[in-house]
Amino acid sequence: MKFPAAEVCAACSRPKTACFCGQIVPVKNRLAVVILEHPQETHKWMNSASLAGQLFGDCTVRVGLSWRNLEAATGRPWRPSEWAVLVLKGEGGGGDRPVTVRTREHQIVDRPGEIRGIIALDGNWQQAKTLWWRNPWLLKCHTVELNPELASQRAQVKKAGLSTIEAVGFCLAHLENTPQILDATSELYRRWIVEPARAAHKAATVAQKLTDVDKPVEPV
Repeated sequence: MKFPAAEVCAACSRPKTACFCGQIVPVKNRLAVVILEHPQETHKWMNSASLAGQLFGDCTVRVGLSWRNLEAATGRPWRPSEWAVLVLKGEGGGGDRPVTVRTREHQIVDRPGEIRGIIALDGNWQQAKTLWWRNPWLLKCHTVELNPELASQRAQVKKAGLSTIEAVGFCLAHLENTPQILDATSELYRRWIVEPARAAHKAATVAQKLTDVDKPVEPV
């Protein structure tokens, strides 16, 4: 569900009734975060990219479909091997690692100390695929396979799905060995995204029912 563009706060890109400007205390993250957001995700109640941009100390959100190269997308002249793209793998358990870094040749990186930043694709499954295929330079980067043991706070098409901010928080918590990042992410996501979105959906449902009641009855 989207909200009208006219109601958007220019600073946080959220509805003015759910603006969180000045309310978020950033958490420090060693790994840089870049979120590539599909344009159709803008102004959605459940979109979490703007919150991630304020929560994580080093986080950049870029809206678009394609960028000419890695540096244009990230704003940093780092090598592809210094970046890793987030991908969801499983549903947790099964003996798999919660987070696995792989090279472009799909080899496991046991000590991912060379990684300086992570890239998240923000959108539904089809939109994420569009971003992936329209930016072939992503294939040169490492990947970070997420095998989350936690369930998302929002409904997901796939059981293993996570929202963008949940995926980033989960990844940072494990790669940086800072579980408090995930705790902060979960709490603020619930408070500033999930609960306002549910309230807006409930209000829209009630308004629609009232509209239906007020419709004139067609003569037989």
